[in-house]
Amino acid sequence: MFAFTEDPSERVGKGDGYCSRILRAQSNRKDGNNEFRLRVEGDPETYHPGSTYRVTVMASSPFYFRGFTLIALREGTEGDNDSDFIGNFQIIDEEETQFMTNCPPAVTESTPRRRTNIQVFWTAPPSGSGCLSIKASIVQKRIIYFQDEGSLTKRMCEKESLYGDVTEKPLLNCCACGTAKYRVTFFGNWSEKSHPKDYPRRANHWSALIGASHSKDYVLWEYGGFSSDGVKQVAELGSPVKMEEEIRQKYDPCWQSRWSS
Repeated sequence: MFAFTEDPSERVGKGDGYCSRILRAQSNRKDGNNEFRLRVEGDPETYHPGSTYRVTVMASSPFYFRGFTLIALREGTEGDNDSDFIGNFQIIDEEETQFMTNCPPAVTESTPRRRTNIQVFWTAPPSGSGCLSIKASIVQKRIIYFQDEGSLTKRMCEKESLYGDVTEKPLLNCCACGTAKYRVTFFGNWSEKSHPKDYPRRANHWSALIGASHSKDYVLWEYGGFSSDGVKQVAELGSPVKMEEEIRQKYDPCWQSRWSS
């Protein structure tokens, strides 16, 4: 298995002191031409504190890689100390990725084999953390590796709030009668392997999507409360018909509902 080691005698080039992300491959680091890329979903230049992002390491065709490491560092640090690492990774597929045994903040491959991409989640640090870089190292073959440069590094800075601290309590008297457009992305990470208990016998799928802008008097569902018949049918059967009826019954001149099947 060729992966990463803490043995100083096998160090090649410059590595991070704390995690010693040095490959056993006996070769100098190789510059790439975008054969490999680290991508944060949406390609943001800034991050929202506490938000979670999908991070992908990918190879362009016909290339592949066998091993990798993925870390997030505060700007201006090299990973020499635990405090240099920032944010938190979350494993999506344990068959593909795992946390490094000798470097808990880093993610690496579970087994060395040919692959064209891997994905993990990364949760941004709290407010006041400043700029950071998410970095990847790639093992293509036993004697070839790429590390941290160009398309394998993603720099992001904290997104500044335009309105200062957000109030914890919503405005009770608000009537937004205009229109707005939002982009919402859904990810399906529920699988028979990751959640075998009570996995549906029929193919799981997204229900029809229902969106509504509404007054403060309309509550779709609240924690600890009972669901309406409409919510129950969407959750259990994937049918939005009853919920559409409930939304129409709550119609107010200052809000409109939108739904799609």
